Amino acid sequence: MKRASQLATRQFGSIARRQLLEVGFSPTRVRGWVRCGRLYPKYPGVYAFGRPDLGTEGELSAALLFAGRGAALGGISALWWLGLLNRRPDLIHIDAPGRKASRDDIAIRHPGEVHRFWVRALPVVPLPQALFPATQCLRHNSLRLVLARAEFRHLLDLPSLYAAVGPGRPGTTAIRAALGAHLPQLARCRSPLEVDFVLLCERFRIEMPEPNPRIGRWRPDMLWRKQCLIVELDGKDAHSTPAQLAADEAREAELRRMGFTVVRFTWAEVRFDAEAVAAKLRGLL
Repeated sequence: MKRASQLATRQFGSIARRQLLEVGFSPTRVRGWVRCGRLYPKYPGVYAFGRPDLGTEGELSAALLFAGRGAALGGISALWWLGLLNRRPDLIHIDAPGRKASRDDIAIRHPGEVHRFWVRALPVVPLPQALFPATQCLRHNSLRLVLARAEFRHLLDLPSLYAAVGPGRPGTTAIRAALGAHLPQLARCRSPLEVDFVLLCERFRIEMPEPNPRIGRWRPDMLWRKQCLIVELDGKDAHSTPAQLAADEAREAELRRMGFTVVRFTWAEVRFDAEAVAAKLRGLL
């Protein structure tokens, strides 16, 4: 009991039947624990230990146990777990040896080799190995964002990725296109609106700003340092309470006293009136 509990704890509440047998459980005892509610089936041969619900880590661990020994998070699941994508994928993408079939909520690939390393107690494939299959799920600009974040966080050496692409390898065309349009500023964007704004600047050939620079005790959204121009971006849920508005006004007033011009654009302006935003920026720059 103790060994099983400790193992399940290390695996975020999930455990495999084969692991229970390895620590001394008999098949009869496993079946008995299922009947009495100590084990809750999640996948064939995989259980939640002690309680039916698993957190995010437990769900990923259960999927990895189902995929078999040597499995690792791959594709866009690996990119998400590494913090390079904001939204958790709908499916759990796994690279695994063997021949275990995919399920409704798990997409399992069987590459020739599965290399892996551990990130926050879960196995993940190396970044280049994750990128190639991820191109099937990511649009061009999403892939550019992943590459920018990976380079910024020192998770990826771009020359090594250039060396990995090659004729006939699935994903090569998309990765080459993303590398050819590499935009490091994307890595410093903290929100989808900031990403959209940087891409707007690229689209209209406007000098690239510095996203989220440090100016004294402030971090404005966008800065053109030479021109002393700051752009603040108001998302859909922009500050609206009296206290928040007062704080915004005080911050802008201090930045102006420091010699900066401060302008604001809303989410709707960036998304639906890009030409007008670009025209105003050109005039200010």
